[in-house]
This record gives sequence, structure tokens and C-alpha cells, in this order.
Amino acid sequence: MAVALGVAGLLGTGAAFPLHSPATALALAPDALTRAHAIRAEVNARYRPLPGRRLVVTEATSTEGVTMLTLMTADWLDGRVVPMDNGINFSICSARARCPYPARRAAWRVAAFMPRRQALELALRTLLETTVSLVVVSLPTAQPVWAVFERDDLFANIDAPEVLDRLASSPAVIDFPLRELVGRLTRPRLFAPAALGPDDSIVAVRLFGS
Repeated sequence: MAVALGVAGLLGTGAAFPLHSPATALALAPDALTRAHAIRAEVNARYRPLPGRRLVVTEATSTEGVTMLTLMTADWLDGRVVPMDNGINFSICSARARCPYPARRAAWRVAAFMPRRQALELALRTLLETTVSLVVVSLPTAQPVWAVFERDDLFANIDAPEVLDRLASSPAVIDFPLRELVGRLTRPRLFAPAALGPDDSIVAVRLFGS
């Protein structure tokens, strides 16, 4: 992957990015992963009856295996470092497909509404029902794409319970205002993992400008 090789080269030469580091995150609470598993099951139950192509939340795991996530802007001119010791990762995949890297017929477009709606619902429920500071959702795209939701960043811009109430409507109902809301809240939070950094960290680049 050309982008990954470019980032790896910059990391190897010690090139300096203007990175912004937040305060250290809290450790993952013992019950957070248990709650995430329950959220996964409940969201799957909501989306399973939908006609047409079906999505399944295949994983709900801790992000503790990665120390930091470096999120670069789409132009690579700025970035910030996000601690990963208090986060949950979900993976969304087409039913009966294998992710990541699903077969072409099972892959969804990055701009597809339903996976991003489901990702936002998973993130909001997890952030509201646990003390995690980060939720990363892997989307069912041909190449890896992550929706990255940071508690402080997301909650600073929305009334989270109100948005979750809107997402509680039937996923089968076409709601154009909801589509606009999901797009606004997910588009700037879509990242492509690009390279491994030092000390078990990962570098990811935003797919779209802010």
C-alpha cells in the first residue's frame, strides 16, 4: 500500500508531524467489555430482520493491544495522538462474509449509509452505557476503514441521548434527516489505517477533509 509505505518511511526517518497529545486515558473498566458484548448482540437483533443485504457485528473487543492511535488529517499536515487503553473495537461485516478484506460482492462502499448508521449506534450506546473514552468500528469495506469516535470530541457537538433516540427508529424506515445526521457525524471520523508506528501504535489518515 503506497500510503502505508510513505508513512513508514517518514516514521523511520524521524520526520516530525505536528501532533497533539491529550491527557492519558483511564484504564478499561472491568465491565466495559461485558457491556460491549451485550450491545453487539442487541444491535445485531435490531438489524437482522432487515430485507436485502444484511450486516452483522462480528466482534466486540478491547483496544488494549494497541498503545496509541495517531490520527492524521487528510492532507497529512496535522494530527493528534489518541490513547487506546480505554477503548472498544467493533467489527461490522456482511452476513456470511469474512472481514477484513471481504470479497468484492460482500464489500460496501465507504459512503454507504447503513454501515455508518450502525457504527454510530454502536459508538453512542457504548459511550453512554460505559466509561470508555474511545470506540473504533471497522466497516465492511473492500479495504480497511475505521469509524473513530472519541467521547469528548463527539459529545461536545451533539446531544448524545437525543441522537441515540433518533437512531432507535426502525432501520428499515427511510429517514432523510437521519441520513444527513449520520453523514455529518461519521464522515469526518472515517480513517484508513496506514502504518504501524513505534511501541505498538498505529497511524491512520482521515479519508475526507473536515
